[in-house]
Amino acid sequence: MPLVNSVTASQKARLHLLNLIVSSPQGSRLPGERELALDCKVARMTVRRAIDQLIQEQKLERRAGSGTFITYAPIMHEFRLKSFTEEMTSLGLTPSSKILAFKYVKADSIKSSLLNVPIGSVLLKCTRLRLADGVALGVETVFLPTAYFPGIKEADLSGSLYTLLLERYGIQIINANTSFSASIPTQEVADQLDIQKNRACLQLEMSDLDQNGRIIMLANCVYIGDQYKLNLSPNKENSEMEIREKDVS
Repeated sequence: MPLVNSVTASQKARLHLLNLIVSSPQGSRLPGERELALDCKVARMTVRRAIDQLIQEQKLERRAGSGTFITYAPIMHEFRLKSFTEEMTSLGLTPSSKILAFKYVKADSIKSSLLNVPIGSVLLKCTRLRLADGVALGVETVFLPTAYFPGIKEADLSGSLYTLLLERYGIQIINANTSFSASIPTQEVADQLDIQKNRACLQLEMSDLDQNGRIIMLANCVYIGDQYKLNLSPNKENSEMEIREKDVS
């Protein structure tokens, strides 16, 4: 998936720095501003301003005569194919969701092909704000074919969808095709997450498969970028995703 269009020089520098921060141990020294500017293909002053902003956010620390060092130390935990609810609960956090939008839409050619339903089939589109201990972490939009899930309009969609589909319809999510990319949120998503428009985010596109190998749900998830880190193993059987999450307590 390509990066969001029209990323500015300052956003590019911030994304690059955040990637270094979440992929490096606490206390690591950043490369010099000149090297960072070359890596980002931006002006050195742009890099300096991005560093200054991250120092204000207490993610970096500038030490006289030594350089700039990473002070940010998020909590790391493993993520396998679990629902958001299960994952947050395993961390000792209280998960919750706020439904932001709920409507029926018609499947376009792409969604109909992925979900193996006719073009124009009715899909439930549900957008939810995902929270842990009351702190917003991401915005999730899912598409579910109503032909697979009769009566889902009356179901409680504020909890784990994986649990709902299993308990109500006997459908178990056992796998997911996932792609991810760095992105800058739309103004709508930034407002929903209560973050600045230039805040780096992590975008996941997921196609969830049931026990019969059918894709039965499509999801688009946008998480605040400096709260998560993904590690994918090249060994398919051992592939996993790790998430670095800020302390939301």
